Amino acid sequence: MLKHVLTTVITLLALTLGASAAEADGSAKFKDSLRAAITAKDHQKLEGLIYSEGSSPADRQRMSSQLRTMLLNDREVEEISLEPLPSDFDSFYIVRGQKFEPTATPVGMIKITFKGDAQGPSKSSSAYTIVEGKLFFVGMKSTDLGWKGPPDKNIGFSVFGKGAAELQIQGVWNASGVQLKKTFKEGSITFWGQYIEELNVTSGNDDCDVTVSITEDGKKIYSQPLKGKGSVQYKKNS
Repeated sequence: MLKHVLTTVITLLALTLGASAAEADGSAKFKDSLRAAITAKDHQKLEGLIYSEGSSPADRQRMSSQLRTMLLNDREVEEISLEPLPSDFDSFYIVRGQKFEPTATPVGMIKITFKGDAQGPSKSSSAYTIVEGKLFFVGMKSTDLGWKGPPDKNIGFSVFGKGAAELQIQGVWNASGVQLKKTFKEGSITFWGQYIEELNVTSGNDDCDVTVSITEDGKKIYSQPLKGKGSVQYKKNS
């Protein structure tokens, strides 16, 4: 019995180590390919690193255009690292009557750090996935929701003042006729949608002194102070 248990443990350990080694090898190859594509400013090589199964030609073009900003950078690549997914990572979004979702499950973020003081951003990051042991940038695929209402506009909120970073912020909004909700980590954010339906900002700090604002198309439609412990609750009028 003991021999059987030991054999099972050794087998599982070997499989785990083998999988880890394969993943490490895959990540090294991906990093090398990505560095080479950026250095050579090779659009085709960069596009080959995107997992685009299920994407339409327009989806592929959209994702390619987003990644090509890396090739506009005059800086050299200093480091490429794999980072965990943020706890508030959005796996899909809705805008202009379309739902955009990943072509495969995101498992982490690829972070690229650039050298020097040349033109271009110093850092870039994008979600990655692993398919059959190979790493890819996560592609996006779209679905038409058949939305016939008014186009989505730029909506958002901001929380500024003492203690803003310690607040709990929960929001409900409508995008292309679909109700969405999220707990936000950002104290200031804009996104596409019809309107913010609810916004709840809660403080557990006696020293809190902030102002909560909501905007639509750059115009402030709501503003309310929050001082000390308590909450501000916004709800759109019917």
